[in-house]
Amino acid sequence: MNFRTLSELSDIERSRNVPSSTKNMVKIKFELNTKQLETAIKGIQGIAHGVRLMILYALLKDELSVGELSEFTGVSQSVTSQHLSKMRDCGILDSRKESNKVFYYIKEQKFKELVKNIIKVYGEPEKPTSVKRKRQS
Repeated sequence: MNFRTLSELSDIERSRNVPSSTKNMVKIKFELNTKQLETAIKGIQGIAHGVRLMILYALLKDELSVGELSEFTGVSQSVTSQHLSKMRDCGILDSRKESNKVFYYIKEQKFKELVKNIIKVYGEPEKPTSVKRKRQS
């Protein structure tokens, strides 16, 4: 099914009857209203990128500057700033300015929990191991 708008999807989902194994019909109520659904989609789109997930992972521990996040992710400061801006627009991050640096942090605990759950479901990043070289005799 294709839906032109979120409200059309919500209206259909709210009124859909789903047959159960018994002869009774069970009415399913969608748990999110249209505004909540739109907010959820915007938030999910705000984190649905590898660099953004890396940024969020780094910010679980502490607030960091654009330069520090750029170094962690391995992308330019310009690209890092674009990703930070997207997540800020989605309400996931906030920032504070100190001198000439801007430090970013995860805005609310619920977003930290979301990131932790994503990591739990899909696996913690592998920790780098040092390579032991055999001595040449």
